[in-house]
Amino acid sequence: MRLLGLLFAGLILTIAWQVGGREVLRVPAIWTQEAALFLFTWCVFLGSAVAVRRSAHYVCEVLPPSMPRGRACLKLLGDAGIAVAAIVLLWGGWGFAEIGLYRDLETLGIAEAWQMAAMPVGAALMLLFLAEVVMRDIAALRAAFAA
Repeated sequence: MRLLGLLFAGLILTIAWQVGGREVLRVPAIWTQEAALFLFTWCVFLGSAVAVRRSAHYVCEVLPPSMPRGRACLKLLGDAGIAVAAIVLLWGGWGFAEIGLYRDLETLGIAEAWQMAAMPVGAALMLLFLAEVVMRDIAALRAAFAA
């Protein structure tokens, strides 16, 4: 979570540098666009993993609290959907990262793979955190049927 906060702070500072340099100093910094995109990509995928851990990722309440069994079953169905999405992101992200080994982020002087690695790393964290969430959701389902 702290890493995500640092990345987001870096994103804000990079964009501030970009706007300030261009509009105030009249000296554009060409590296800021790639740096902002790099940081944004990492923020998105790490933030998605944090959202999965907090069970706040793509949540849609369709049943009232008076139906705990149905809610628990739908929550597990949602968990399965997140698992499928994370596996697709892991698989596809790995492919993008491999392609990125042969391309560079020109102004930053690093391989594009460092940016593209955000997708499989975020997806792997989603799957890891999802295991924790599924355990909680199974316990909630058992409690709903025991009541």
